[in-house]
Amino acid sequence: MHVARDIIVVLLLIGGYFFLAAGVIGLLRLPDIYNRIHAMGKCDTLGAGLALLAMVILVQGTSNVVKVLMIMGMILIVSPVMTHLIMKTAYDRGTPMVKGTLTINAYDQKKGKLLKEEGER
Repeated sequence: MHVARDIIVVLLLIGGYFFLAAGVIGLLRLPDIYNRIHAMGKCDTLGAGLALLAMVILVQGTSNVVKVLMIMGMILIVSPVMTHLIMKTAYDRGTPMVKGTLTINAYDQKKGKLLKEEGER
């Protein structure tokens, strides 16, 4: 029975470390902060989640499992929020995007609200 558990744990760890490595490669290779933070935001959440899921399978005791699940929950909540805040701060400060990026300005600065779409009243 331990062999099956160990195989599942190894597969989860390999998957987690693969996504963490893909995020680092994206961080190094992509051209601007918006692309980089997008790659890291997705990959670090999934990679850490898989590694912690492997840890849930390995640890002994209910209290330890609850602690690891709480850590996993915090990562799943905090990581996307921080990714969004970093990207919004970069956008608000006017950090340049890579040439050829398509943007849509849907906010009217003078009125202080979103522009109406076609067909909206």
